[in-house]
Amino acid sequence: MSPLPIPRALAAAALAACALAAAPAAHAWTLISCDLSGIVSNLPATMRQFRTDGTELAQVMFRLKVKAADIPDGERADGDCAQFLNRDVDVVLENVAARAIHKGKPLKVRYRYDESLGQSQATKYELAP
Repeated sequence: MSPLPIPRALAAAALAACALAAAPAAHAWTLISCDLSGIVSNLPATMRQFRTDGTELAQVMFRLKVKAADIPDGERADGDCAQFLNRDVDVVLENVAARAIHKGKPLKVRYRYDESLGQSQATKYELAP
């Protein structure tokens, strides 16, 4: 038997170990998207903040009673979004007019969770297309 297979096996194992060490941790790129449809269960509240550079950040906050939750086409989710069904979800939308949200009316929002952004920015809601 020739000694060549052993060094090749060691080289392959070392290469695999380097590839795994260079790859980011699984939680560092977790991105989950769900389209949530439901009924707005309270009046929206608006909060405005002004940054030191003079720009404004406006947030509309309300609660959504989720009736349907689907994974958007072309998006990624680790599950089937069923964790949102029949639950009240506190939604915060940025730079959306409060007059676009009406208590008792149906609304569709896109939930995004990206753990790589850090805990305070990981969860984001947007009006769904």
